Amino acid sequence: MPAFSFNWLRSRRSRSKSPKPFLAAACDNTVVSSSRGPGMFNQAHNLSATGNFIDGNVGSITYISTTSDHFMEKLLEKTIPGAVSNSSARYPPPRCHPGTRLAVLERCLHFITNCTGKRKIRWVVGFAGVGKSAIMQSVADSPNLPVTCHVSVFFSINGRDDGTKAIITLCYQLAAKSEPYRLFIEREVARDPSLLQSSMPVQFEKFIIEPFIHKSQLLHSPERILIIIDGLDECKNLRTQQELLRLISDFCITYPSSPLVWLIASRPESHITSIFARADVMPVYEKEEIQEDSDEGRADVEKFLREKLEEIKGGSNSFDSHSTWPEEKDFWKLAEAAGGLFAYADTVIKYIGDLNVGSPVSQFSDV
Repeated sequence: MPAFSFNWLRSRRSRSKSPKPFLAAACDNTVVSSSRGPGMFNQAHNLSATGNFIDGNVGSITYISTTSDHFMEKLLEKTIPGAVSNSSARYPPPRCHPGTRLAVLERCLHFITNCTGKRKIRWVVGFAGVGKSAIMQSVADSPNLPVTCHVSVFFSINGRDDGTKAIITLCYQLAAKSEPYRLFIEREVARDPSLLQSSMPVQFEKFIIEPFIHKSQLLHSPERILIIIDGLDECKNLRTQQELLRLISDFCITYPSSPLVWLIASRPESHITSIFARADVMPVYEKEEIQEDSDEGRADVEKFLREKLEEIKGGSNSFDSHSTWPEEKDFWKLAEAAGGLFAYADTVIKYIGDLNVGSPVSQFSDV
């Protein structure tokens, strides 16, 4: 086992036809119509359209208008590279193992479907390694996601940590999925190009509050839009983390009829928990705590380990059809060490199944 992995383990546990063009877009008293070729959706799949928003896994995004092309390119330059749920920089992204975290995912989807009034935030909180990012990715990928569209920011200390670009990153995705929204923000930026360099509060006001609250008729009242923010604690500036959370919570407090639902994941860092502990913030969120050693978490990790070890055994020439590897007592030692930590279990499985290192039997023994 590589030293860094072994030391980490010890320290942690001593996605036919092209869809029809998306046409009419109302902006003030002007109706803009577009006719498109393959363009924007030529690589789209799992696509759905409701009102003026389109959701799906869009492989490439283009627009017929030279002006729009230029605007979207300029907007893209201001986003966090690789921070979207389907970004190549995150491929393959972490996902919940089939059959695991079912209860957590069901609760998140139930909240997204049924939340009303000002309570529009679900905070997924837990320590490192419990699988928060996998849960957030699985929600984003869910075929049963009960929203008009969803957008996301997946923060990471590995270069995706500039929180000052979070609003533009969300804005770009919304613009790619809604013609009316794109026309609105394109007009605003044409009037004031400095908006793309403005502070988060100014961008939140112009790109979130104005279109979804004060100019909502332009979007024809979209039913529900999910905004996923994962790894808030990995944003590189603590004040930026707090400011973003305050903007979102204040938005939910002030505009309870908003169509936006927020799914936010973080570690339980004190500067984040202190915001959620405020008396005025408590009514706007529900907490989903992913506990390290819960019975639910342990059962899910056990299932993951058993199925992955069976895959390793089936893909190796080291075993015959009657092999009982691993012995049950050895399996339970591993399961006990992993507890409810998917990161631990996943690292172990990758090591045991690495045929470039040695045999699964000897590598299992090393663990």
